Amino acid sequence: MRRPFQLAGIAAALLWCSGLAQAQTVDDIVAANIKSKGGVDKIKTTNTVRMTGSVVARDMNGRDLTGSLTMVAKRPNLMRRDATVNGQQITSAFDGTSLWMAMGTMPAQELPGTQGAYARQDAEFDSVFVDYKEKGFTIELVGKEKLDGSDVYHLKVARKGGPPREFFLDAVTGLEKKIVVSVQSPDGSPMTSVTEFSDYRTVDGCLVPFVLKQRQNGTLISTTTLDKIEFNVAVEDSYFKMPAKQQ
Repeated sequence: MRRPFQLAGIAAALLWCSGLAQAQTVDDIVAANIKSKGGVDKIKTTNTVRMTGSVVARDMNGRDLTGSLTMVAKRPNLMRRDATVNGQQITSAFDGTSLWMAMGTMPAQELPGTQGAYARQDAEFDSVFVDYKEKGFTIELVGKEKLDGSDVYHLKVARKGGPPREFFLDAVTGLEKKIVVSVQSPDGSPMTSVTEFSDYRTVDGCLVPFVLKQRQNGTLISTTTLDKIEFNVAVEDSYFKMPAKQQ
């Protein structure tokens, strides 16, 4: 099963800025990436993001299922996704401690520990590049490569308690084009998860991706097309909590 969110990559893709093309070191690239998102002050004064749109998901039989969705993230690491696919409501959320899911009329259930650990990392509101040294992350510059005909910087980010992630940053704008992470699926088999970002548009002075494609082991499993993105909307922490079981 795919982890329900890749929201940190969306919240991190803020504000176009040139200047990355000449960057040579990890610190240069990270500094340009932060600058391209408006700088640390702007990033840290953004506390919530709400995204609404549509999704096309591929089922086990290779059929495309369409639906609507709303995704909400809140600082420091709260997130929730509500989707309606073929008339069925599917909710998944991380409340800062636990990952839970509810489908249709079935009661909400907490998901296993490994998935919860991955969700905790996915739910981090800020980009991994913000204060990365203070967080204890290490970043390696793998090299400058081509991706879909464009130059990108390939960075490998290692963090305690989680698998490394591969970031591919546009060499001109500094915006994330692709994030790759290899994990174990619930059945123990290896799984490579890829999130691709495109169709960047300006929202409140920030460039954000309106199309996200998600792949597992090379197979496209979903395409999300956003209609609206809002920053700093009022959202209570209780919105992310798992509903209490009915007696």
